[in-house]
Amino acid sequence: MNIAAHVFETDEPPLTVEPEREATGRLDGRTALRAMRDLAGFGDPSVPFIATQDEFDRATRSYEALIQFLSAHPEKRIYGIHTYYGADIEDPRDPADWRRQQAELLRYLHVGVGEPLSRTVVRRALRIQARKSLQGFSAIHPDTIRGLIELSNGDALPEVPRYGSLGASGDLVPMAHAIAPVIETGGVRGPRDVLGLVNTNSMMSALAVELFGEVRALFAGTCRATALASIALGAGDEFCAGGTLAINPAHRRNREAGFMILRERQAFLERNGCEKAPSLPETAPQLRYSIRCAPQVLGNALAQLDFAAERIAAEALSVSDNPIIESADGTVAIAHGGLFYTAGLATAADQMLDVACKCAEMLNRQTFLLVDPQQSGGLPRNLEGSRGDHVKGIHQLVNALEQSLRAGGVPARNMTSPAEGYNQDIVPGSMAALLNLAERIDIAQELTRGASFVSERAALLRCDRAVPDRLALAAWPKFTPPEA
Repeated sequence: MNIAAHVFETDEPPLTVEPEREATGRLDGRTALRAMRDLAGFGDPSVPFIATQDEFDRATRSYEALIQFLSAHPEKRIYGIHTYYGADIEDPRDPADWRRQQAELLRYLHVGVGEPLSRTVVRRALRIQARKSLQGFSAIHPDTIRGLIELSNGDALPEVPRYGSLGASGDLVPMAHAIAPVIETGGVRGPRDVLGLVNTNSMMSALAVELFGEVRALFAGTCRATALASIALGAGDEFCAGGTLAINPAHRRNREAGFMILRERQAFLERNGCEKAPSLPETAPQLRYSIRCAPQVLGNALAQLDFAAERIAAEALSVSDNPIIESADGTVAIAHGGLFYTAGLATAADQMLDVACKCAEMLNRQTFLLVDPQQSGGLPRNLEGSRGDHVKGIHQLVNALEQSLRAGGVPARNMTSPAEGYNQDIVPGSMAALLNLAERIDIAQELTRGASFVSERAALLRCDRAVPDRLALAAWPKFTPPEA
């Protein structure tokens, strides 16, 4: 996966990722998008992750507070130190035996299967987890956090299999693979060193950031293909500009989507030396919904992406430990809860999947309009340029790809089931939803590529421009749409 930087562009200045702001602030759609851009950068190996001394001091205070609490309150039970894990919580453990317990936890979780997640996702996850741990609620040994940062900044990243996370009690299995080199190198230094680094949502958050960028890129490609299809069908720009959108000021995102289509129309005409889009005297005053309602479809998609960005950023930037160790004014509080529960990521995956499917549905319908002379206003059937050089097969491919997208369009709610001895009796299915989304994105990218091939060829024919070699049928296997 490779996120294009422009998909995170905003009109705002850069926002430094500072998770502690979440304690008092709120991420809205625009600040979340800026945070997502910074989180995407966490996967960049050329930019090292650097923690401040203040952050390490905060982490050190949390660790020392836990050690003092264990000494002062032997009667108090803390999950993962006095107990075993999950459904086996009733099995008592000697709190003095924490080194063996933590090593055992890492060993039994190191069982993932499947193709490895990308190095970008793994690096981002390690850095997200370092940022979480530095907030001072994890009680992880500061030298273990240093090891985590060193691992994230190096070239020798671990392979992390994609299957094994329930998405409920954090990323237990994937994170066990991710942090193993830290523990193997430095050993278990503190009573929460392993549990604090696996009972977290960092891997899912890192993957969600990656997929968000991919869906934003799909959205941009859909705007471009729609703009070219509208030119090919003889549509003016009324549907994507002017009073038809401005009359409803509450639908700001519809206007923004319309402007994106308008901008792509103008860029295409300028590139090809056209003063204006050709008009057809016989064009109906109201085109099919896949063109006329495109700003409404895409405007709603922008709103969905705003919501998804907010949920992903909130999960990535927030504390996700269980328990959390709070230390202030010499007092220590141990709070057990479910901060690792990733319902927000499951919902974000649903929103992004819906956006991908809606874009694909619209592009498939547009492709049909372009290959049928009765619908296209007289363009050659199947956009044939010379005998045998046409897009009939690509039209069929686009349709087949949309069918595959529909077949896999399963919401996260349908993926949940009680797990882990019924301890996790309500599971969000976040990782399953994200991995399903990743597969759907691969399909949607090919569909968008096919629709872009058809729409650009159609727009050139409408403008009486020669079809270049890059749009000949023989060039299809290597065709890459211009960046939207």
